[in-house]
Order: sequence, then structure tokens, then C-alpha cells
Amino acid sequence: MKRLLTALTLFVAATSTAGAITISGGAGAWREKPSGWIEYTENGAVGSATTEVDVKDDLHVGDETKAFGWFKISDIPIPLFPDVKVRYTPMRFTGSGYATTTFTFGDITVPTGRKVDSKLEANQFDVILTYNFPVIGKIGDKFNLQWGVNVKVIDGYAKVKYLDPTSGWKEDSKSATIPVPMAHLEGEIRPINLFGLSFEGNWIGYSGSQFYDLVGEFKVYPVKHLFVGVGYRYQRLKIDDISDVSSDLKVKGAFAEAGFVF
Repeated sequence: MKRLLTALTLFVAATSTAGAITISGGAGAWREKPSGWIEYTENGAVGSATTEVDVKDDLHVGDETKAFGWFKISDIPIPLFPDVKVRYTPMRFTGSGYATTTFTFGDITVPTGRKVDSKLEANQFDVILTYNFPVIGKIGDKFNLQWGVNVKVIDGYAKVKYLDPTSGWKEDSKSATIPVPMAHLEGEIRPINLFGLSFEGNWIGYSGSQFYDLVGEFKVYPVKHLFVGVGYRYQRLKIDDISDVSSDLKVKGAFAEAGFVF
């Protein structure tokens, strides 16, 4: 991450000598509320007893508030060069409780009534490349509509352990780094200088797997170059047997942020 920010700083310095560019960024906190299920079949075993493990009812994971940040370079004075945005969104959940049903995760089977501890992560790094739509892409500061691609990388991890009264704790875990190239659409309507409404949509679907990442935000610009915003973000990660993992996870919730535009 530090190397990437250094490279972006050098790139900004180089391009700024060739013409005007726009630099923006922000940081905030997202109240992440997970739901859905995850399934891990060890080594892709056919006919195994692995079940859909509910992240709330079986793993008892709770809601979390996590910080996020992003940085964007726009209006780069190089022909056909896209606007570039990078964003990091940490996503880490833990849970503790008692199994209400018998379920299997990897090579362990958790009996009903046993103490269960769990950890679930889906940390995300986005590199978003965008272009303005022809004619309607950018109308001063009042309206902006862009299309492009979001190269999202998900660093996933799941661990489940339960307490056996005779042999102690038993556990299994699975980690996977999944690249997810997505179609991207974003825009902002700013009828007056004081406030604006922005939106962002990302989507990909293939071979039974689908991923959505949708964002809506209301921004206030109290002084020149600075903004504060509140919004709502919704993600759905539906995986059909990738690296022995299947899932239908949803993470949604409100967020707040502050940022700058120069």
C-alpha cells in the first residue's frame, strides 16, 4: 500500500506539470452488517457432508464498524488515459456462541450445543479505471457520469473452531485471494455548490457466481475543496465453488466520511 501511494504521488507530480488535474480523496467508517452463508468443502471432496453454514445462526458473527479510505486522480492530461481511483475496505468479523444445529466446515463437524468461535474476513482492495461518457460525461461541476472497470481483489479468510469436551478445541480454516474484475458505473449530481448526490455500481456475473457492490451517498461541501458525506453501501458475494468455497454473503450498512477535492 505504501509503495502504491508513493507511485501515485510521483505520478501526480509528473502529470501536474503537463496540465491541470483533479485530486480527491476521503476516509470514513462503515457499519458492516453481514448475513448469509458460507460453505467449505475440503479438497473439493464429492459427496461430503459440508453444509451451508449461516454466519449469524451458526457462526454468531456480529456487526462491525470499520474505517475505509480512497484516493482518486482525475482529468489526467494524457490522451485516452483513464481517471484512477484506489480504495481499501477492511472487512473482519468474529463470533462466539453455541451451535443450534449440527454443521460441517471443512474437515470438522460441529455438534449441536457445542461452544463455537469463528472468524470471517473479506478485506477488499479496489483499483478503478474510469472514462467520462461522451457528450453527457461531465457538465461543469453540476453533473458527472463515468464508466469503466473495477479490478477488485478480495483477501478472504474463514476459521471455525468448537470445544470438544474430551479432546479440547478442534478447528479448520480456509484462506483465498480472489481477483474480481467488475463493470463499473459512477456519477454525481450537484445542483448547487453546497451539496451533491453521488452513486456507484459494480457488478460481475459468471458460471453461477455474482458480485454486487452498490454505493449511494449524500455530500455536503461546507467550504471550498472539502466535503462530508453520509451514505449506504450494499455488497453481495455469491460464489459457486471457487477454491473449494461457495457462499452467498451480504454485507450492508450506513457509512460516513470526510474528504477533499482539489
